[in-house]
This record gives sequence, structure tokens and C-alpha cells, in this order.
Amino acid sequence: MDKVALLQKIKERFPDAAEVVSADPKFVRAIDDLQVKVPGAQVKELAGHLKQNLGFDFLNFLTAVDYVKENRFEVVYHFLRSSQPALQLVVKVDLPRDGGPTLPSLSGLFSAADWQERETFDLFGIGFDGHPNPKRILLWEGYPGWPLRKDYVHTADKYDNGSEIGTPKLPGVK
Repeated sequence: MDKVALLQKIKERFPDAAEVVSADPKFVRAIDDLQVKVPGAQVKELAGHLKQNLGFDFLNFLTAVDYVKENRFEVVYHFLRSSQPALQLVVKVDLPRDGGPTLPSLSGLFSAADWQERETFDLFGIGFDGHPNPKRILLWEGYPGWPLRKDYVHTADKYDNGSEIGTPKLPGVK
């Protein structure tokens, strides 16, 4: 199945899906991956369709991008199909930054989503409805804010050890 056939199969079931084409050469990958944007309400159904009907058996990567000037996040999923011919599909979902952005959890479909959704919540503040363990994974409970948001401002705390932000204080070094 090539990129055109895959897009057609996706659009048959999800007519709102749109191919993402970047005119900027720095964003074009060496391999010819299909990139599709879908509404957030359809991402779980699409993921199930990809796994059950189109052979995409692995969620390789999940992250987010903060477009603070556009007041939105873009959540990015990389799905892989290991059967021949192997394919990669990038699915993108736009979310508003306001009001506690959330998407349905894919952890019931892909076990790899478990920690990646927790990391995305921990660093961006994007929630995943239905996640079995929606706790922070890198930072402690009660940490103020989400450090990968572009408008995040660090507040000095006991873990800064009196040093400047980002510069560890080494013993014996002034």
C-alpha cells in the first residue's frame, strides 16, 4: 500500500482527515511519510482503525508542539506498520491551549501510549481522558506548571540549590 492508497483508505472512513503537506524543505522527511490531520474527537477511532484494519501495530512516538502565538497545541502521533511493506503514518491533532486541553487516551490500544501520554501531560499539561494512571511521570505531584509550554516561567524552588536556572552548582566551584 502506498501513500496515496493509505490516504484514500483513511478518508473513506474519516472524511474530515486532511493530508498535511509542508512546502518548507526543512520539514520534509527523507522517507515519504504520510501526514494526516484529524479532529481530536476522531483520534481514538482512527487509531483503532489503523491497528485493526490497516495493520499499524505500533505507536512509535507521541508528543506535542506548542504554538503559543496561535493559541493551540498540535499533538503528534507516529504509527508504524511492521508488515511488508513497512509504513509510517504521522497523525496530527490540533487542540486549543485554553480550558485544559484533552484527548482520548490510546493506552488501551497501544501500550506504548501509557508513558508517552503521561510525559505529554507532565510537560505540556495536555490531559488524556481514560488513561489508567494519569499522574506525573518526570516531575513531582504539585509541580507548578508545564515546562515545555513556550510561555512557562520557572519559579525558583528548593531544588535550584541557589544556583542560576539551568546551571548546576558544583561543589568547590564558584
